[in-house]
Amino acid sequence: MFLPATKNATTSQMFKYPAIRRVCRASCTCLHRTLNMPLDIIPNMVDPETVFRMEQSGQPLVVYDCELQGAPCGMFVEGTTSAVSAHLRRHGITGPDSATTTCTWDGCYTTLKKGSMARHILTHLGVKARCSVCGIVRCRSDVLLEHVESSGLCHLGIAENVSGPKGHIIYPTSWAAGNEHQV
Repeated sequence: MFLPATKNATTSQMFKYPAIRRVCRASCTCLHRTLNMPLDIIPNMVDPETVFRMEQSGQPLVVYDCELQGAPCGMFVEGTTSAVSAHLRRHGITGPDSATTTCTWDGCYTTLKKGSMARHILTHLGVKARCSVCGIVRCRSDVLLEHVESSGLCHLGIAENVSGPKGHIIYPTSWAAGNEHQV
């Protein structure tokens, strides 16, 4: 079950997860400072499946504000194709991949196929892919795959995500003891 964290939602309606600590710089403009909200509220604004996967892996994640126009949900979305696709479905963007749709991310209004929408939104987020062998950066992991397959040196390389500039790092609870909020 998925419940967006809206202004009208009560704490009991939202999923409960242990507090997730975030480490911010002195110039932090993170959501919790903008809204004067405590850090332990932020996990309620991240898709529960994303939080669960993060807790299972023990690794931090980078999440981004949802900027779909017309239906603001107040949630954060992980910068991966699968996470963005799942988030779009929660916004009711469903149907065959060949169907035409319009991107409304931050006022974009580009017309494209539904199957391309998640990859397109990753460009809005500034998420890129880097070759683990030579460090070359491409706009998407599928474009980087062409490089890996055509390069003799990089044929064993993998795509590493390069986070976009508007990302927020969230840490699993296992990191909480050593990573307090720094100002």
